[in-house]
Amino acid sequence: MPIQHCRYRQENPWVVTWKSSTGCKLTRSFATEKEAVTFERVQAEIAAQEKAALRRRRAGRVAKRNRISVDTLLDSYFTLAHSNPVTIRQSGYHAAHIRAAFGKRLASQLCKQDILKFSEAQKLRGIAQITINRRVSVLRAAINWGVRNELLPANPLADLRMPRARARRTAPPSPPEINAILAAAAPHVQRVIVLGMYTGARIGPSELFRLEWRDVDLEQAMIRMPSAHKNNRQDARDVPIRRALLPLLRQWRQQDAARGIATVISWRGRPLRSITRAWHTALEKAGIERRIRPYDLRRAYATYALAGGADIKTIADLMGHTDASMILKTYQHVLDSQRREAQEAMPDILRLDSAPLREQPPGLQRAA
Repeated sequence: MPIQHCRYRQENPWVVTWKSSTGCKLTRSFATEKEAVTFERVQAEIAAQEKAALRRRRAGRVAKRNRISVDTLLDSYFTLAHSNPVTIRQSGYHAAHIRAAFGKRLASQLCKQDILKFSEAQKLRGIAQITINRRVSVLRAAINWGVRNELLPANPLADLRMPRARARRTAPPSPPEINAILAAAAPHVQRVIVLGMYTGARIGPSELFRLEWRDVDLEQAMIRMPSAHKNNRQDARDVPIRRALLPLLRQWRQQDAARGIATVISWRGRPLRSITRAWHTALEKAGIERRIRPYDLRRAYATYALAGGADIKTIADLMGHTDASMILKTYQHVLDSQRREAQEAMPDILRLDSAPLREQPPGLQRAA
């Protein structure tokens, strides 16, 4: 905070220059050097007090950021970072297991060893690695959000590397299984089976359960399927309707119009959020003991479409995947089978079983 004597100034030649708390450069002039020195000392004391107060505020913020629990962090994350109730419900389910293990712990004091031990404990309970990774991903997303919003000083799991999950090669429901479930299912579940098998939609409130009759154009044979909020830039996608499905959809629409029902999938006139209980009832009646989920209808759609020779990118578009590589990764076994069939489909032009093939002559031997 320098003091200058400006000889060219006849009045108040002593000038004090200093910076305000906001960083602005300020000046003030005085008639005598004593007044300027006194003012300079007062400003220096004020600046020192402001710096000390700033340090205390920063220390308080850091201390507060270090004191937030995992439970509080997750509550803030779901309240402020998400608005989609489906996402909140699905992520909240996985977060419940994180809360049970770490809810009372301070988020800033977690370490990768904690998470790896959690992963091992979950595996001992029979939880698949892909599910464990999903649960940990919810925690990591909340921590990253907390750092960005200054609720945490740093990410304590920045160097965490989770074991890679191997995709399960569970066979999709076979045609006999699907038809057995269809015959045993309640009417609203039958609609789910038919539309799940012939549209590839996500079974649940993210897509199929949101479908309304106004989205179904029977004249143009096109469904405007609502898209799930999974990195999709579009709110809906066009899915052509199979010609064989049109009469059934007309019948369903006529039934629902008479009852004033707007959604294609409903139970007693109300929109659905889950068919878990009715689905398990249908499996029991059909005598199916292996685990088949409503979601497996979507897998069956992709599997049988690929096996029928459909284009991979077209299938990905119809299913609402933003990247066709998802189809390649998930249904590689179907593609391998197609490649083998393609090899066997080529005619045996050379007639290898009776071809006049000669033995290759022995190579020249080196002299000893």
